[in-house]
Amino acid sequence: MYITQCLIAKNEEANIEHCLSHLKTVVDEQIVIDTGSTDRTVELAEIMGAKVFHFDWINDFSAARNFALDKAKGDWIIFLDCDEYFSEDSVPLIRKCIKKFGRQKEIEGLTTNFINIKSNGEIISAVKNVSARIFKRKSYLRYKNKIHEVLVNVNKTDDNIVRADISDLLKIYHTGYDKTIVNEKNKNERNFQLLERELKNNPKDIKINYYMSRQMNIEGKYEKAIEYGLKAISYIDDFYEFDYYCTIYSGIMINMLSLLKSYDEIKVIFDDAIKKYPGYPDYYWLLGIAAVRGNKYEEAVNLLEKCIKLCEKYNCNAESLALGKIDDVYIELLNAYNHQNNKHKIVKTAVSILKVNKYNIQVLIILLNTFLTQEKEENIVAFLNKIYDYNLFKDKIYLFKASKIVDNIILVEFFRKLFNDEELKKINNI
Repeated sequence: MYITQCLIAKNEEANIEHCLSHLKTVVDEQIVIDTGSTDRTVELAEIMGAKVFHFDWINDFSAARNFALDKAKGDWIIFLDCDEYFSEDSVPLIRKCIKKFGRQKEIEGLTTNFINIKSNGEIISAVKNVSARIFKRKSYLRYKNKIHEVLVNVNKTDDNIVRADISDLLKIYHTGYDKTIVNEKNKNERNFQLLERELKNNPKDIKINYYMSRQMNIEGKYEKAIEYGLKAISYIDDFYEFDYYCTIYSGIMINMLSLLKSYDEIKVIFDDAIKKYPGYPDYYWLLGIAAVRGNKYEEAVNLLEKCIKLCEKYNCNAESLALGKIDDVYIELLNAYNHQNNKHKIVKTAVSILKVNKYNIQVLIILLNTFLTQEKEENIVAFLNKIYDYNLFKDKIYLFKASKIVDNIILVEFFRKLFNDEELKKINNI
């Protein structure tokens, strides 16, 4: 079993070493297709032992990827972008998974979990990868589309390749949607030009209109993003169904929220969306946000609770922002409970969030304010000690800050007394 890792790259000196090095123990061959780097990308790839080939850029990502496949010798291919990498716990499992499914002739590729993150590690969204990143090297498996390219079986009319779903075992992180990184690489202008060309040739292509909507969102052109999203919906053929269809509706809702559209306006799209995809959690989260903004707290609670229930059993291939940002859903729900003054639900939800991320100051403040309406300070201190370590400086500083914000002198003085002399010097300016 011979495995080849493939990359296409241009000016990726910040990422290429990590992308190559983290799979050194997994693959037998590493191929880098350089499309015109002017930095140290090629030099670093060669130092890492990769085979580097040059490809003249012709504004076609599929052509570059297929060129890489032609150079590969592996029985299996792992094709990542330079800003993608497997989680640390996934790496030891990759060869085992390939070996297991390599014996099954009908299996052509593997489906992994795909998580979009910001450069600071914050999750943007989670999805099962649309285009296989791990697949058999076969002459009929090729990439298509000049942008947002996907791997297809060219011998099939529906393009689909047969994949085994191992998304519970293998996880890939992707930083390419971080807006700072996008701006640094001038991706916006390049992607817009490629999409515009595709649309001229195929103006009623659903997927290209969808991707143009996403591109407009990245650029902050929310009205245009809605326009392209509505076009994509108008071209949907009810006789066909694709995983990304449900995300067209959620994209429109996101842009409407960005434009501060009213609850009633957004609900029009929501009602249309849930007729077709009632189990997609993002709709309920997004309308829930609109409900909180519109002071419709009972509706918000119902919507956000429904979103959480759907996330718990979500098992679809479509990208879900709610699933990737479930903490944000809980925080929005907490805000709704807070407006309702539902103290039992506030405490229960706040504690659930803090057990996952105890350094969420916003949630801690809501919890303290709720406790202070019904509990004595000594009981609050005893309860918080179940979540926080009173010997850790970071824990103490968060509790001290929150106590000052809620303006409770007894709590402030209690947590102040926990600091030693050296720590007190650090908090003098707080």
